Amino acid sequence: MRARAQKVTSSRQASFAFRVKSSPAFPFKWHFHPEYELTLILESSGARFVGDSNEPYDAGDLVLLGSNLPHTWLSDPSSPKGARHKAIVIHFAGDFLGEDFSASPEMKGVSQLLKSAARGLHFESRKRDEAAAAMLRMKKQDGLERLLGLLGVLQGLTRGGGRKLASPAFVPSNRELDLRRIDRVCTFINEHYHRRLSQPEAANVAGMTPQAFSRFFRKTVGKTFVDYLAELRVSQACRLLLETDISVVEVSLRSGFNNLSNFNRRFRRLRGQSPRRFRAAHQGDGARGPGRQGS
Repeated sequence: MRARAQKVTSSRQASFAFRVKSSPAFPFKWHFHPEYELTLILESSGARFVGDSNEPYDAGDLVLLGSNLPHTWLSDPSSPKGARHKAIVIHFAGDFLGEDFSASPEMKGVSQLLKSAARGLHFESRKRDEAAAAMLRMKKQDGLERLLGLLGVLQGLTRGGGRKLASPAFVPSNRELDLRRIDRVCTFINEHYHRRLSQPEAANVAGMTPQAFSRFFRKTVGKTFVDYLAELRVSQACRLLLETDISVVEVSLRSGFNNLSNFNRRFRRLRGQSPRRFRAAHQGDGARGPGRQGS
């Protein structure tokens, strides 16, 4: 993925950037920036990419991203026509209140939180709900009140036990040629994961030999082409299992697995249970669409 350097702007009246993002879709836009990012999904669903992590997301998704960590959110292309995708996005520098204040004893917990966010942190349960409520209140705040709101959110997350997203093996590449190549490849994979894809085909998109591509992909993304593709497909399968009543066989086919045994094996390896058990365990978590019962 070509991680584009993105310039984050904030007004002269604020020490950090706060905005409510609203658009017809969240496109695949692999990018990074030196600022930390705190994102709360208000209305949307799709796939979240952070480093070498890709997972489904839904409303309520809360993630804190470290400096220069490549990421993007890709909304579900099957969203209803006319739907809006909304999120609260906060950008701030590590020393946005000054180096002395950032290094003060009172900020020790927050400093440790930001250090842990180098691989991205995903928050769930009570702490996520508390942070989300505070971020929603920030929409009506400004000046010092909004600043104190952000500090309160960060302080609350220091006790939240966020789950790290990118793997320890992920090392983002800053070489422009590498970034252009991986961007073409991953965009191609994300658009065609549902059909049969081969590593030589992906290598051709990158303009490389299959052998060179194999080494390049693993070094740049932190995992093999086969593993990356399988994780993306399982991620999409999870969404289909939660949001539809189509059979497991149909879920397998729509996710790009032409072999049911391979689908079940990959799913168990990545989710720790069979697709059928995953669906049963999350009954009621998603908005189930029309269709037949899973087999």
